[in-house]
Amino acid sequence: MSGYQLINAYDAKQRSLKENIQLVDIRDANSFEIAHAEGSFHLTNDTIADFIEEVEVNTTVFVICYHGNSSKGVAQYLCTQGYLDVYSVNGGFEGWQLVE
Repeated sequence: MSGYQLINAYDAKQRSLKENIQLVDIRDANSFEIAHAEGSFHLTNDTIADFIEEVEVNTTVFVICYHGNSSKGVAQYLCTQGYLDVYSVNGGFEGWQLVE
């Protein structure tokens, strides 16, 4: 895949319950500490090297930010690093939290 795909928060959360997906949260440290999706990786400039070392490029990756805007750039960056199945979550963490 040459670029990322978009997925809405509902579909992302439903897929994460059924499939082996790596969630990536790019919000600031305080927001991440207060609340984040279970199993998500807090991706920052300081942790990107660890992420690339630990997560295989064939892993499905969902990138979550606050509302679904900043995640697009990070999703595209991960694609340029060789990740094959990357999604930006429309609605971001706000939308994620609203899904039951």
